[in-house]
Amino acid sequence: MVSYFRSVRLSRLSSLVFLFLAIQLPLYLLLTSGTVQELLYMLIGERMADGYTMYQQIYDNTAPLSAMVYWLIDLITGRSVLAYRIVALTLVLVQALTFNFILNRHQVFATRTYIPALLYLVLGSITYEFGMLTPLLIGHTFVILSLPYLITVSREGIESNRLFVGGFILGLAALCYLPLGLYLAVGVFAVLLFASNTFRSILLMLCGFLFPYAVLLTFYFYTGTLDEFATMHLLRPWQFKVALALPPADLAKLMALPLIVLLFAVLSSLSLPQRLVFQVKFQQVMWIWLLVSIILIITRDEISANTFLLLLPAIAYFGEYLFSISVKKWMLSVAFVLLLVGTLLIRYRDLFGISNLLQLSDSQLLTETSLPEAPKGQSVLVLGNQTKYYLQNKPATPYLNWQLAQQDFGNLNEYDAVYNIYLNLKVEMPAYIIDEAGLMKELKYKIPAVFGRYNPTAQPNIYELKQ
Repeated sequence: MVSYFRSVRLSRLSSLVFLFLAIQLPLYLLLTSGTVQELLYMLIGERMADGYTMYQQIYDNTAPLSAMVYWLIDLITGRSVLAYRIVALTLVLVQALTFNFILNRHQVFATRTYIPALLYLVLGSITYEFGMLTPLLIGHTFVILSLPYLITVSREGIESNRLFVGGFILGLAALCYLPLGLYLAVGVFAVLLFASNTFRSILLMLCGFLFPYAVLLTFYFYTGTLDEFATMHLLRPWQFKVALALPPADLAKLMALPLIVLLFAVLSSLSLPQRLVFQVKFQQVMWIWLLVSIILIITRDEISANTFLLLLPAIAYFGEYLFSISVKKWMLSVAFVLLLVGTLLIRYRDLFGISNLLQLSDSQLLTETSLPEAPKGQSVLVLGNQTKYYLQNKPATPYLNWQLAQQDFGNLNEYDAVYNIYLNLKVEMPAYIIDEAGLMKELKYKIPAVFGRYNPTAQPNIYELKQ
């Protein structure tokens, strides 16, 4: 089966796309439950579609370019989990095919092949979290798109404005998910390896990287949102408070197969004979790529299976060496079939009824039974971390992200914080307030003009606006 994808005929490409869709689409059609994380992104898009501005009237640290994507999706489809998943699936497919095209175009391997794309798409289907439309997934697409602009200049050994374009695309990646700016280190390393005029080349790339930020900072300066943009986007992602989104055992089980493949792939690349100079240098660039990816994974504020998608390009690249080792073809085919079967068992564990056997659960998925009792079809403000209340309601006020809302609700002893809450709720008063944090008594006392208009309902911690 592996040998079939060593050819670059159009039929192989069609088979590759068909295999990916065959793995992904059944679950998309049968299981349409979203996650709390996806719900937050949909709420951002919905608020922006209603005319509210990011960072000033929507308190969240989602990067501006990703927020724009969510806004566009909401304009077209509204709050749709399926639409988000289809866009995410498309991006994963684009990433795999683009990365494979780059490897073939620049003759990174001895022969052209679809093996890297095959590994990328199969292992990219191992968990639904790789198919979530996160800022990381959106930005990672730009990181891969920047690669040919960096290695083309490096390979030709000439100075070119293409380095500016490569830096610019990396800047767009950072505008989708700020920590992806660390991949600039990969570009700098490539320049040090290949370029004839290192200083000028690095300067070109840095100028390209900073250009989209210069444009955006100018826009926020003239719209009076510069302080909010700096506080919520530029500074927030670097406040390292690492937490695991899944239990460590579940995360280890989910990622065991990709990590095992990566380990054997890396060992295989070290055992192969010498290659062309460019191929050796490109491999050195991929070592830095892998290192940056690992740093990003372990330093995020929340480590989840989703962050491991950063390893897919490295697995795809080094995996070609794994399936090129000097063994009998049937052994490689058996290894790939085991890889495919393992991926399907993990991805379809609920339908196969083996979740209890694997002791893996999709606790992040939102289901009807997991939703708390609350009003439906109303404008709501949730004082707490329970974003689930918004699933059947519309958010009101800028306080969408409770962690960022702490700059006001966590400082009720300060006049500025109390006054900010008053101004925000005076403009947009929700029909219901759900008080998970137990703050209503203090808020009624300190801001009676707003919170004094809310009466408790029969449901605990839920307050309704008096008509």
